[in-house]
Amino acid sequence: MAIGLALFLTSVLGAWVVLGWPAQAQMLSFRSADHGTPPGKRTRVQADLARNIESWHGTRACNAQGRARLALKPAVARWLGGQTVAQPRKRLAQWGYHSGDIWVEQRVVDGKPSCTAGFRKLIAFADFR
Repeated sequence: MAIGLALFLTSVLGAWVVLGWPAQAQMLSFRSADHGTPPGKRTRVQADLARNIESWHGTRACNAQGRARLALKPAVARWLGGQTVAQPRKRLAQWGYHSGDIWVEQRVVDGKPSCTAGFRKLIAFADFR
């Protein structure tokens, strides 16, 4: 959802650069199915993984959800594997993630469009029994 668009025209080392970035609140979320563990008290572990996820670059469509999901999968998988090893006597009941907004920077340098994007926040969680 685009709330607004800011544009700046500046000269960087003699090349004109147009910067623009929409203020947007695009959210991604996923929750696995409950894995049918026996009833009991759940323990939730969660962490913000945004700093562990590389930003992504392209010429267009950096705000596409598919690009964002490709960027987050390795970090979530590493974190989830580590949590499973750290809880050896418990079974993983459910896991997932939800993100805050995704920042996107659109640029035009010497007439060539490019973009960079990344997560401001990405909360991963794992429920164990």
